[in-house]
Amino acid sequence: MNKTHNAPYSASFSADMKIFELIDKEPSTLSVFSRLNITLPFGDMSIDEMCKRDGYSTDLFLTLCSMHADITFRPQTELLSTDMLPEVVGYLRASHHYYASQMLPHASRHLEDILNHANNLSRSVLRRFYDDYVHYIVDHFHEEEEHIFAVIDSATDRLTADFSIIDAPHTDIDDRTNDIASLIIKSLPESAPTALRCAMLKDIYALRDDLRRHSNIETYLLKPLVTKYINEKR
Repeated sequence: MNKTHNAPYSASFSADMKIFELIDKEPSTLSVFSRLNITLPFGDMSIDEMCKRDGYSTDLFLTLCSMHADITFRPQTELLSTDMLPEVVGYLRASHHYYASQMLPHASRHLEDILNHANNLSRSVLRRFYDDYVHYIVDHFHEEEEHIFAVIDSATDRLTADFSIIDAPHTDIDDRTNDIASLIIKSLPESAPTALRCAMLKDIYALRDDLRRHSNIETYLLKPLVTKYINEKR
């Protein structure tokens, strides 16, 4: 007889699962460990033991892992406590820092390698387009942190936040990502080596996919928890 899965996270995961089993099953969850600054090594430690050691909610940790492992996964937020809001905001802030300090600079280094093989016109167009792309993303992060995260941090009884800031820009980021990819694939001269183009494309698409997961966490985890918090205070 199958047990009913009554948890906010994927049925593929469990609190008593070993850390190694989780990472071996879904390597994409490593980014969750990185953003939460969780200390390695783990030995035979379970997920629940690790979360208790480091002071994280096991349910929330596994929910974040579920959303990274499967971009279509939607958490059962009715099973999550609004006490988790500070942890969710902390994770999203850590993601912003990860993008700004690691993923974007890494892509920029590959871009510079490509530009060394491009003519002046291609170099100017691609650099300007990429710089605008980075500025747009970073400005969006600042907007979220100022107008959403800071409001949630205040934890007032009459909490409101303008989540329209979240919704539209992520579609625009996707479009801009595809435009950059198109430039790299279609418009650069043959003197730009294929290996460099592929490395840059991997960076750009990895960033796009991670930002989609980030958007899902804001849309399907943060927003419902804020709504739940507001309803509880009425």
